Amino acid sequence: MKTRIIVILLIFICSIYSFSDNDMLLSSMNNEEHWIYQYTVDDIKVYKINNDSIPIIKLTKEIESLNNLFETVLDINNYNQIISNKKIFTEQINMKVSSDTLYGYQKITNLIPFVKNRRIIFKIFKVGDNRLDWKLLNDDDVLFDKYKYESDKTLSYGAGSWEIQGNKLIHYYYINPELKLPYFLIKKVAERNVIDIFKDVLYFSQSD
Repeated sequence: MKTRIIVILLIFICSIYSFSDNDMLLSSMNNEEHWIYQYTVDDIKVYKINNDSIPIIKLTKEIESLNNLFETVLDINNYNQIISNKKIFTEQINMKVSSDTLYGYQKITNLIPFVKNRRIIFKIFKVGDNRLDWKLLNDDDVLFDKYKYESDKTLSYGAGSWEIQGNKLIHYYYINPELKLPYFLIKKVAERNVIDIFKDVLYFSQSD
């Protein structure tokens, strides 16, 4: 009996540690009860989660047609044309095996003057017919080996989601930029960037 209890405890502990911080971020985004409305810009409603330690951004907008939305989000090879901010460079990481999960590398240059460039590797995957999730990989992942010669700072804590509910598009976003700057400055830059990308995706998904 005692042995069985120990085994159960070990399984429980292992399951906790296998549930990464980025998975916890995605779980927090699924909670609809703790969002605070901030403002509206270009018919996009901006919310933040009621938790200052993880300031997740939530955007929503009513859209007439969302037919090509997911195709645009998954078109990593064309992100450099889709994303209007040319300080963000993206390339898809092609895997040798076929998978429903896609991987992308991004480098963000001159995010703020005199601050080291940032880089991320993210994976994006379909959760259901109406939802795509993405999360960052840790800097010790083998996919970073190709970029190890670069001196850019690697960001590992971040996740997000694109979700369609009826005619509403919902986008959740959080990446810790690891900047030693006042929170209000980081918040302002993050919100502006995520709103611009939201608009870019909508523009290209509706341009056909």
